[in-house]
Order: sequence, then structure tokens, then C-alpha cells
Amino acid sequence: MPSDNGFVNLTAMKAILLIFAFLMVPGVPAHSENYATVMGAEWHHESGLFNAFRANAPHYWNWLKQQSSAMLAVQGVVVGDPHIQNFGDVQLADGGREFTLIDIDDGGGNAPFAGDLIRYAAGNQVSPFKIPLSQIFEAYLSGLQGQALEEPEVLQESIAHTDADYFKRQAKYLNKMTEQNHFSSKAKLTPVNQAPDSVQKLFQNSQAVFESAMSGYQILDTGYKTKFSGGSQGLPRFWYLIQRNQERYIVEFKLEAQAATSFYSNQGEPEQRFPYVAQVYRPTRAVYGPYKIVTTPGGQFLMRARFDAYLDFEAADDEHSIQDGEKMSLYIANRLGRWHGQQASAAALVQVLNFNEFKIFVNNYVNLMTKENN
Repeated sequence: MPSDNGFVNLTAMKAILLIFAFLMVPGVPAHSENYATVMGAEWHHESGLFNAFRANAPHYWNWLKQQSSAMLAVQGVVVGDPHIQNFGDVQLADGGREFTLIDIDDGGGNAPFAGDLIRYAAGNQVSPFKIPLSQIFEAYLSGLQGQALEEPEVLQESIAHTDADYFKRQAKYLNKMTEQNHFSSKAKLTPVNQAPDSVQKLFQNSQAVFESAMSGYQILDTGYKTKFSGGSQGLPRFWYLIQRNQERYIVEFKLEAQAATSFYSNQGEPEQRFPYVAQVYRPTRAVYGPYKIVTTPGGQFLMRARFDAYLDFEAADDEHSIQDGEKMSLYIANRLGRWHGQQASAAALVQVLNFNEFKIFVNNYVNLMTKENN
């Protein structure tokens, strides 16, 4: 059985985990404002256009706000930053696996469905897994009308792994990331006491709440990292290595910033926004491991356990081929359409979607990205 803080025994296949708990308060404290505003709507230059695409979701939604089209009038709950690296497989608390949205940070309940589609297609065009825009559009439209594409073999294999397979994989991941009672160099963390003063202050203002959320566990080690490319760049992530009896976990507290979709329209406070997005795009059954928002005097953080997923299309990953990525790209377009189509407000979208207009939007934004990133 789980403890009150949401952790479970790694060997308990039928363990009951906490479901999303969203305990947010409006606003971000002033002393963390420099992190919360780092991902503004201005362009953030990156090495490689796909990395630049990932780093600039706010830029995209701000650009879209300046566009006009009947397609943009049909709105609902959107992903905000749909791309191949933001979808994957998750383990469920009572066993089994499911394909889902991984990060819901940029989602919102009041933005154009077509905005999701255009952004997804633009990202695909600058990714290693580029497929024709006509195929993306047709797959999405089919999904919007409730027609599902067959799952690619790479996805079927990922979902088919047994619970025992999964836990063996996580044990291997822990062995890689740790050495005895400490994080290993492969975790690529910086000790908190060696962090910049601003990061140390943020940690000090948040530490008590972090540790309360892990009540009952011994803290073996801590560290932090900051991504300097892609999404969420510049935002500190605090890692904990914790243990109770013989069970170990790596837990991350990721500082939350302004949602990208808020640059298009007001999305409300996180305690309003997160449940809507999770209800549509996350599994209806409880997932394995904590996944919730914690609010501290230092800011608002997504608390989640770090696991090693089977589906991973990061550039450094060599388990999947370009062909796998192309097939998954088409499948995700269809799945995005199905997620949108499950919402009543999307019924009118079929009547206003236009391929030629969609193609112009995508090409215009790809051209803009290319210009901005030069």
C-alpha cells in the first residue's frame, strides 16, 4: 500500500498510487520571478532548428495570436507543445502500460485545436522524422472523426513489455544514475551547495515542502540541473535520491513557468489548468509514481519520479530508427486528432479545416523559425 506521500513499493505490481493532486496558489513569488519569466515570447536561439522549435513554444503561440483564420475560432483543451519527444509510454499503478502525453506544462483549456495541429506539423518538418504535410493533415483529420490508425510496431512493443520487464529496466536505470548512496556522474547533476546563489535561495525556500512531500523516506542525496536547450530551458530541476527499506527512487521537482498557451489567451491559474489538460491527455487510470504540483514559498513545482521509458526519440537515443520515428509521427498526428475529437467543442473543426490554409500556416512558421534562428 502507498504511504500518504504517494510513493509505493517498487515490487508491488498492484500498488495503488496517488492520482493527480493539484494544490496550487495564484501567482509566483517575486524571488523566483527571474526563472518564471525566462521563457518569454521572444525567440531563443538554439543549435539546430528542431531544438529551437522545442525551446520556443511561447514564441509560437504569441505568433499565432497575430494570425486570423476560421480554423482558429474552434477552441478547447490543447497540448500546447505537441512534438514527438513529448509523448511516450508510462507504467500504470495497477499494471500495464499506456501511450500518453508526458509534459502538460504548456497545455491550456482555451486555445485553438488547429494551433496544436499547426505547431505539431511545424515541429515535424524540422525534425529528423519529417513526413509529408498531407499525411499529417489526413491522419489528424481521420483521428478528429474518430478513426484510429494502427499502432506502429515500435509502440506495440513498448506497450507489450510486462511489469517485470519494466521494473528490471528501472533497476538498471537506478544503477546507472547512482553509486552506493549518491548520484553518479551519469546523472549530470550539480551539488546544490555549488549552485548559483539564486538557485540555492530557491532551494532553501522550497526544501521544507519538498521533504514533507517525501515524508517517510530517507534522503540520500540531492542535486540540481538546468536544461540549456529545448523546452523548459533555464528552469532549475531539483533531484532527490531517496530510500525506504530497500526501495530507492529518484524524484524530480521541476520549477513551473508560464504556460506557452497563455501567450495566446488567458489560461487561468495552474490549479484550474492542469486538471483539464490531464483529464484529456493523461491516462484515466492512476500512473505509477508521483505526478503532482507542489507549491512552496519559492515557487510552484511539478513533482515526479524519474523513470526510464521505452519510447524515447531524443537525438542521443539509438534504440529507434528514423523509420520508427516517421511512423510514430504519423500515429501521433492521428492520436492528437482523436484527443481533440473527444471534446464536444471540436465538432465544428471538421467543417473549417482546410489543407491549403494549414500548409500555409505551417510553412510560414517554419520560414519564420529559420529566419529567427540564423
